[in-house]
Formats: sequence, C-alpha cells, structure tokens
Amino acid sequence: MTDFVINFIQGKQINSFQKLRFLLFLYQHPELTGTSEQFARQLYLGDMAMIEAIIQELCMVGLLDRIDHKYMLHDDPSVKSTLQYLSRVYDDPLARQQILDQVRSASFTAAYA
Repeated sequence: MTDFVINFIQGKQINSFQKLRFLLFLYQHPELTGTSEQFARQLYLGDMAMIEAIIQELCMVGLLDRIDHKYMLHDDPSVKSTLQYLSRVYDDPLARQQILDQVRSASFTAAYA
C-alpha cells in the first residue's frame, strides 16, 4: 500500500470499515444522491445514528456534498482518482487487509488523540 493511500485514509479520517464501504459505494455510483435513510437501506446499515455520523464526518473533510436534504460524493478529480485507485487495490485480498489494518489504525489513533 502506498503512502498516498495511507495519507488519504488518515487525512480524511476514514476510521471505520463502514465509512470506507460507504465511500467506495459512492465512488461506484458517482451520480447517486440520497438521504441518510436511503443510504442506510442501500448499504444494509441499520444504525441510523452511525450512518448520519459517517455522513457528517465525510462532509466535514470535504468528501461529501449536501444538496438540500441529500448527499453525494464531492465532485473533485483528485478525490475521484484516489477512490479509483483505492477501489482497484481493494479488490486484491492482501491489499484489502492492509487497507483495513490502516483504517483500524486510524480508528485507534482517533480514539486516543
């Protein structure tokens, strides 16, 4: 895994598997907009408080945009290229494990910062 990915995960506070999964889902569906309830249903995440917290955190770091009461992936070429790379690397089981280890590390670091 490259320093580029590590810096992205740490810098954008991607500190949970659910947050990573949500970002990759939005990358795979770039035109999709939705409410927290719609995203929770589409991703089978039943915990509304968790999905709302994820959405708020992703908005704060500039990865999501809010349009009225709906959210979508921020239209930034650098974000999209990073997510493209991350998505491609995530398909490799060994690289996926390294990514998840980094996400766990970001979670641990955030909890004790």
